This record gives sequence, structure tokens and C-alpha cells, in this order.
Amino acid sequence: MTYQEWKQSSGNKVIATSPFSEKIFDFIPEGGRVLDLGSGDGRISRVIQRHGFETYGMDINPTAINLAKAQIDLVGIEFSIQDAKTTTYEDAFFDAVIEQAVLACVEKSDRTTVLTEVHRILKSGGVFSIAEFGFEESLHERYEHDALLSGEYGTVVVKSDDGMKPFRSHHFRTEELDTLLKDAGFEIIQSAHPNFSTRSGHTHPGHQYIVRKV
Repeated sequence: MTYQEWKQSSGNKVIATSPFSEKIFDFIPEGGRVLDLGSGDGRISRVIQRHGFETYGMDINPTAINLAKAQIDLVGIEFSIQDAKTTTYEDAFFDAVIEQAVLACVEKSDRTTVLTEVHRILKSGGVFSIAEFGFEESLHERYEHDALLSGEYGTVVVKSDDGMKPFRSHHFRTEELDTLLKDAGFEIIQSAHPNFSTRSGHTHPGHQYIVRKV
């Protein structure tokens, strides 16, 4: 499932989720304005709000946003249907932006566009939290096979449980993410590369970054 295919999905059938690190909160001013980019039905938005931040959530999927708006405990969060490549937020609007595996399902040609948009809507010195699945050397044969479908080596294609279109997720090499972020105008503050757990219960390399707009 690409970013556009997620737009048309059921909105509550996320194939996999990357773990969220609350370390980002140490870099946000009290009461700061925070965007959950690719919020889905509000899983991370809920955490942000509970920490006392002015919380916004956006997703390209209308069903997911409607599910978020319908949840009583998410009242007060400003949810909207938007495309991460071209949001309607003002320049320098947010103190922080958080994304969880959004870049993984964005087409390669659009990743820089998304990062440029995040840079635009962040305040000077604002921070950006990224969590993405990492490249796994042992998956060489699968990467080669799935590249015939995805068009990109390092992208896996898996079938969802509810019959949705095949889900595509890119696995990033460390240097690949480093370059994307630096080229988009971000300074890396922290990076960690812990193992993530997949939906099947296996461990997989992961990336967790906190970067600052420069």
C-alpha cells in the first residue's frame, strides 16, 4: 500500500506500527504546538495531548480522521485531512512534528517533498521526530524479488490481513535517512537504531531520530 492507497483504505487496518519514543518531549517548550503527521486514528496524538501540548493531527485518509474525531478522549485535538506533501499550515507554525513510518510508504520521488514541507511548517529551531524501519541485510533476496513490484530495492511488499492492496514499506539504510534529513535542512540531535517488533512478532532493525530545523 502506497501513501495514495492508504488514502482509500479502511483507515483502521494499519499493517504495522513503529514504536514511539517520548524523548522528543524533552525538546518541546511547555504548551508547545505539535503536529502528528500521518496521525491515522489518533494513537500518537493521544499521547501528545496527555503531555499538555497543543495537538494537531493530520492524515490523507478521511476514514482515519473521522475515526479520530469520533473518539471522546481526543476532543480538543485539531484533526484534518491533508496530504503530507502539501499541507495548509502556515510557515513556522509548529514547535515540533512527529512522524511514525510515513516516509516508508511515500514514493521515493516524494520523500524529499515531504521533508521540505515539514521544514517549512516548523518554527526556526523546531524539532522533528522520525521512526522508520531499517534495512536488513539478510533480506537481500526478498528485496530483489519485491523490487520487481515496488520499483525500489529495499522496499518490501506484504499482503494485509483484511484483503487490502499489498502494503509497501521501505526499509531505510542509516546513511540514506541521514542524507535525506540533512539535505532537507535538518540537524541531527539524536539518533538510535534499536530493534523494532513486527506484526508477526519478529525483531527488525529500526531508526529513531530527533532532528532540528536549521
